[in-house]
Amino acid sequence: MNRSDAVRELVKAHFHLEANIDGLPLAVSPIGPDEIEAAIETLLSGWMTMGSRVAAFEEAWAEAVGTDHAVCVNSGSSALLVMLTALIETGVLERGQEMIVPAVGWSTSLFTVAQAGLHPVLVDVGEESLCLEGEWDRPVMAVHLLGCPSRATGPVVVEDACGAHGASLGNRRAGSIGAASAFSFFFSHHLSTIEGGMVNTNSEAIANAARSVRAHGWTRERSDRVRLNAANAEIDPRFLFVSAGYNLRPTEITGAMGVCQVPKLEAFVAKRRANHHQWCETISELNLPLRVFPELPGTEHAAFAFPMLLDADASVDRQALCAALEARGIATRPISGSNLARQPAFERVPNARVEGNTPVADAVHTRGFFVGQSHAFDHTHLERLVAGLKASF
Repeated sequence: MNRSDAVRELVKAHFHLEANIDGLPLAVSPIGPDEIEAAIETLLSGWMTMGSRVAAFEEAWAEAVGTDHAVCVNSGSSALLVMLTALIETGVLERGQEMIVPAVGWSTSLFTVAQAGLHPVLVDVGEESLCLEGEWDRPVMAVHLLGCPSRATGPVVVEDACGAHGASLGNRRAGSIGAASAFSFFFSHHLSTIEGGMVNTNSEAIANAARSVRAHGWTRERSDRVRLNAANAEIDPRFLFVSAGYNLRPTEITGAMGVCQVPKLEAFVAKRRANHHQWCETISELNLPLRVFPELPGTEHAAFAFPMLLDADASVDRQALCAALEARGIATRPISGSNLARQPAFERVPNARVEGNTPVADAVHTRGFFVGQSHAFDHTHLERLVAGLKASF
């Protein structure tokens, strides 16, 4: 038996044992035998830092999203920082420039804007999408919240698609709409490399800048490295630095697992969308004092999670409702960072301010929550949720 066969048999034996003990963790995990086998093979190969497997993942993800380039990093938050820094490096954005950011989003949807040298301006979100909407006169951070595509436009659009794998706006995939986009492959997302992120763009200049920013500022992975090396002939090209970069590189394990994951996206998202439609329809018919968020016309929802918003006059508050659901084994969470302007960290974000009133974000902050959603969920999960909701009012 060769090494690959031995690894395969080991992984198969592990999954058989685990399924006999408790099938649930394996059923909901996006990581299966193929990914674990690829990870072990990578460890045994002796090459574990960013290399050919990462490059293959980048190529596959660029094709899946519909962009010319994809640059892999170690997390979705890193992808946001690298993306914004690369846009400044290439002159698409300028330090000190204001950027419109939705008040409801993840913490690093906001923090990275300031960390890159931009001035974040928080504004309210749409009541039907919970995303940034409308046309703006300044660059916008379009956060596709929980898989719902943001329909915001502006002179420059950048996308936080970290939880929107496979979502679409019109005939364009989330991540291919703006100047650049960021994805996350954290364990709980549609596709997972445990940790990991990606910057997508159609601009070779932005992609090259992102490659330098993610890895010390050097030229190694840039397509224009020959020109840069020749222009700086007095410096050894192995350690030629052209950007004020970071070290946000992924491992080869990320690449190996990602290559296994990408072909599964279509089926995963189709099942999540079907669940989302069914859950919205069923819960709406219950006439409970809460709101759900159906897929909007002209969009395809990636259904990262299932958000709900309690009515202001509901007989129970969010804390009591979530406690009742948790007691039935239904995990709950606030809707992302809720109103980020009301988080204590907001006061520590340089040059951040709020523009206008934020009634929707305020409602989300006090009355919004979500429950899990997965391609592995079936009618039994909906039945449990319905029973929990009905018993809580």
